[in-house]
Amino acid sequence: MKSLYSILAALFISVAVFAQDAAPKIVFEKVSHEYGNIKEADGDASCEFKFTNEGNAPLIITRATSSCGCTAPTYPKAPIAPGESGVIGVTYHAKGRPGGFSKNITIYTNVPEEKIKLIISGNVIPQN
Repeated sequence: MKSLYSILAALFISVAVFAQDAAPKIVFEKVSHEYGNIKEADGDASCEFKFTNEGNAPLIITRATSSCGCTAPTYPKAPIAPGESGVIGVTYHAKGRPGGFSKNITIYTNVPEEKIKLIISGNVIPQN
C-alpha cells in the first residue's frame, strides 16, 4: 500500500510540474510608443504593438483597457498559438486635446498573475 501512495504522489508531482511548464508567455517587441508631434487637425493617431507567444500553450488576451476614453485599444480575440505573433492596435483621438499626453493601456491575458502595461505619449499641436 505504501508503494501505491508513492507512485500516486510521484504521478501527481509529475502532472503538476508538466502543468506549470505548459503556459503561454507574451513577449512584446516594444512596450512604449512616442508619437512625437501630432497635428490636432489630422485627428486620430494610431500605432501597433507586436508580440509573440513564446510559451508552450495558447495565449488568450481577455481584455485591453486604456487609462482614458481618448485611447482605443484593439486586440486579437482568437487564441495565439505557441510561436505565433499578434498585434495590439492603439488609436489616440487627438482632436480637441492639444498639448502633451501620456496614456497607459493594460493588457490582461491568461498568463498567470501578469498584466502588461503599454504606454503611448506625444504632443498634440493645436489647430489655428
